[in-house]
Amino acid sequence: MKKIKTVFSAFKEMHRLEKRLLPTSIVVAIVTAVMPFINIWFTSKIIDLLDVGTSMSDLAVYIGLAVGINAVLFFINYFLGDIYFMFRSLMYNKELQNISAKLFKAEYQKLESSDFKELIQAGGAPTFLFPVVIQGSDMEAAQVLPVLRERMIYLAREIWKYPPFCYNDYEKEMRRINILFDESALPQIRTPDSEFQTEFLRFCIGIIRIPIAMYHFYAAGRFFELDYLRRLKKRNETYFAVAAHDCFNSKEFWDELQELQSWDVEPFSVHPELTSTYVLARSPKNEKEMVFVERVSFLRLTDFYTYDLLNGLHHGHAPSQCQGCGKYFLTTNGHIPKYCDGVAPQDDRYTCRQYGAMMHQKEQNKQHPIYRLFNTRTGTIRKHHQRGKISDDLRREALYLAESYRDKALMDNDYAADGYARDMELEHIYAEAEKRLK
Repeated sequence: MKKIKTVFSAFKEMHRLEKRLLPTSIVVAIVTAVMPFINIWFTSKIIDLLDVGTSMSDLAVYIGLAVGINAVLFFINYFLGDIYFMFRSLMYNKELQNISAKLFKAEYQKLESSDFKELIQAGGAPTFLFPVVIQGSDMEAAQVLPVLRERMIYLAREIWKYPPFCYNDYEKEMRRINILFDESALPQIRTPDSEFQTEFLRFCIGIIRIPIAMYHFYAAGRFFELDYLRRLKKRNETYFAVAAHDCFNSKEFWDELQELQSWDVEPFSVHPELTSTYVLARSPKNEKEMVFVERVSFLRLTDFYTYDLLNGLHHGHAPSQCQGCGKYFLTTNGHIPKYCDGVAPQDDRYTCRQYGAMMHQKEQNKQHPIYRLFNTRTGTIRKHHQRGKISDDLRREALYLAESYRDKALMDNDYAADGYARDMELEHIYAEAEKRLK
């Protein structure tokens, strides 16, 4: 019964997206099914007429009717087949548009990378353009194709910033795009069921699915890290396995992901489908030696990401969100991580790990002479601003300089012993701040 309900739900969704598809498909099915029986009936009738010695003129009538009816049904089937293909394409494109509308209006504040935001947004535009090239008028297709080409090039450039695509031949992919989206190829693109159109559609749909797959995996990984991995007291395979089991069997996890998915387009799965074999290759350590290399192939990008995540957990590696920059990084040991080794957004002179350690040290040393001098000077600067002795801009620059001198003193003992007190004189701070404002 569950399978039957699923089938009816699918038909209901198909009808909602394109009301003309199901009636057309039913007519095509009926005509296709009727044609063999009509031929059988006419053949049987002609044989019976021959047995009773019917004249050739009467036989010619039946033969003519058989040929005529078959011709009519053939052309009806051929015509309706093209219409069915068009309605099916429209249905699929509408579903892609629905997915895109949901996906590309997502809460982007949940995405830690501005580049990733651009990738998600870049994946939306081609969804609405390539159906026009296939199904629009000649004039519309000619106008849209150059725009679509530029959008595809931009999308490919964004995708090639991320693994595993960054390891592929980018120039080769660009040549492929230039061939598929060349204006001279437009007649081939618009030829129904042609090899060129098939390749064109396969490429368009395939590349559009990549940002969707990335976003779905990101949402799943984010939920897994925030609600499960971050709470672990230890970070090893056993604890990772328990966390993965609890997360991937929770109703809350799948409810959240279900809001992102529609029609099974690159959904996150904990059961990735793959094929595996072994090939021979030269050893990376010694080119004179041969080694066995496992080659794993995936049909979906989501399957690749999921396999990589689970394989990493198996080896004690897991994602973690940096408390400094908010980006995700991979942990490879049992320590509970807080900071990554990327550039700290608060101060590009330090890594997040260095900056975090510095901030921790600051909290531990509030009574340090460096802090006492800093607090005295910044308090005076704020009083001068309140009394109208200095402007807003000068106050802001002066406080910034004081913080810079303090941080430098904390990181450089020689500067703390010699130059810190001199630079923290109010006259020096105000003079340097005024220079910065000019």
